[in-house]
Amino acid sequence: MDALDKCLQDNRVTFIPINTATFDAQVEHKTYPRFLLLEKDYFVAHVDGEAPVKCNYEARNKVMSEFWLGRIQRVTSDLKQVNGLWVSWRPLVHFFVYEGADSLQSECTALHNTVFEYANTDDFGALAEIVKRKPHCEQKYFGVNNGQTYTLVNTDNVEQKYEFSRLNLRTLGFKLWKKETTVQSLIDEEAQLAVFRPNPSRRPGFKLHDADGREIVDGEPFMLHIVNYEYDPESDMDDEYDDIPEDERQFYGKEWVKAMSSADQRPCFVNGALHNGTRFHAETIDGIMYIKNENRYLTTHLDPMDDYLYSDVGVPAKDNRIQIHYAEDGNIRLSAWGGRTYADYEWMGDEGGMITFGLEELYLGQSDPLKLRIVRL
Repeated sequence: MDALDKCLQDNRVTFIPINTATFDAQVEHKTYPRFLLLEKDYFVAHVDGEAPVKCNYEARNKVMSEFWLGRIQRVTSDLKQVNGLWVSWRPLVHFFVYEGADSLQSECTALHNTVFEYANTDDFGALAEIVKRKPHCEQKYFGVNNGQTYTLVNTDNVEQKYEFSRLNLRTLGFKLWKKETTVQSLIDEEAQLAVFRPNPSRRPGFKLHDADGREIVDGEPFMLHIVNYEYDPESDMDDEYDDIPEDERQFYGKEWVKAMSSADQRPCFVNGALHNGTRFHAETIDGIMYIKNENRYLTTHLDPMDDYLYSDVGVPAKDNRIQIHYAEDGNIRLSAWGGRTYADYEWMGDEGGMITFGLEELYLGQSDPLKLRIVRL
């Protein structure tokens, strides 16, 4: 076992020593519907009594990520078969992770084509030397994940580093593999895109005010009007949601704060969760100003894949706070606390949509992110 490259799914399984001379897969299926049989040079995936699938170890993280879904076709997706053995058709990316890293979450499957190990040093040069000793891994770059931050590092020049979020992991991986970009090219592009990113620094003595510069005091009611939204009735995307009951459209029990409009071109406002209306007010606690809808705080989610605007009870933890930024015209934009992108809205037809923070990362600089005008009541 010590000689095997580790994969991110190892913390979800139990390793049991067996005697291959007496092992009977059919007997084991009565106790374990799904299991992997690890041999010296390959492993075999047994899934719910279907025909076993023999794979090489470079495909192990991909296979184990799909293994829980229980279908052979999902187990072998993105693999190719060579001489009866399912293999990965791309070089593996070596990822180093630190304690508490985002990729260690059990639901994270974004790092399919990887091997990984815990990093015990901040010396990227030492990490690069480890990668160079693994010829089956990608040699031009490797990955590092610390907290929510992912970094691609040039193996030959570790000063070349590019930071990104999990949301872009697969897209960047394919671009690098297809040689459509390089780590240095990504760094150069980021320098051009920096002007479109929010400033994560806090403004001392922050005060909320409307576009005319008049201060909004704590408790004063207001609405939030989306000022850069244009309704296009030809792009109604709501059909795919018509058959979903309204109560099942809520996400993990938290209510989305929706952006609401109508087909008759009335202004589009941010609507409070469920039936709480569209009235908001500010509340300052320990020097930090929060926006509330009745007794619920506007908040977001730490996970970039679930990065929507919510309305939830209880003061948000730091990682779930909303940060407010002033645009040139005095209106406001939102970001996650210290976030890398402004909020935008994911529209779903003339009834509204969900405000999100992560999706704009893929289109940074190509569109105007969500802008809100404070409308006093």
